[in-house]
Amino acid sequence: MTPETHIAGEHWIEREERDLFVYRFPHGTATGAHVEELSKLERPLWDEGAPHVYNLVVLGEELAISPGAITETAKLFRTSPPRTAAYVARRFFHRTSMEFLTRMIRAFGVNMHGKVFDNEVSARAWLAERRRVRNRKSVM
Repeated sequence: MTPETHIAGEHWIEREERDLFVYRFPHGTATGAHVEELSKLERPLWDEGAPHVYNLVVLGEELAISPGAITETAKLFRTSPPRTAAYVARRFFHRTSMEFLTRMIRAFGVNMHGKVFDNEVSARAWLAERRRVRNRKSVM
């Protein structure tokens, strides 16, 4: 199955499973408008009242984050369902930005879990385990 893809500038999002979305910001500048455009792929799940959304967010080393993008993104996700995000970021600025984003989204009242990783393999393994645990609990 080919994942659904949505593009905004140099960035894109892919739906890999019904509730799993992979955001890729390889280079260039990421803005709140880019995130807003990309999130349109997962927005129908929000409207359906999805119980949880999972994200893998991959930030390239040559990526710049525009001023205000973190705040704009947090405000955008304040109406989302509970979510879990694994961030792949090697640069210190990106790592701290993603930790701050997770805290801001939680401050808006969204049940949000996030963790930063150095590589995609580790991030995917953590997300898979989180999904397994959550799915096991929802069956019980």
